[in-house]
Amino acid sequence: MRSTGFLRRMTPGWKRLVTRIIEAAAARNDRPPTVVQAFAARRPVVLALCASTPIGVLMTLAARSRLGTVRGALFVLANWVLVACVFALVGYAERFRQRRTRGHRDA
Repeated sequence: MRSTGFLRRMTPGWKRLVTRIIEAAAARNDRPPTVVQAFAARRPVVLALCASTPIGVLMTLAARSRLGTVRGALFVLANWVLVACVFALVGYAERFRQRRTRGHRDA
């Protein structure tokens, strides 16, 4: 591994540690994706719905007292949608990561 400016200023022990972490991350990217990672990349919206529904139910149960008003119901719904969007973004990021690593291996 070529020494960069950052690694040049490090002590030898820290340099070995950082180099080992970087090489381990590169080796992990060469492995084929697991079943869960492949599912997340293929179906990010289904992942978002399946993962955020139990969280939405828990939020609804926790905010039972607020559900008496429209404002409270909208608050719980907005939080559920936010959680679903986060899971969908994770699925799309996994899809992008798999495409990037697959393209890197082909080159």
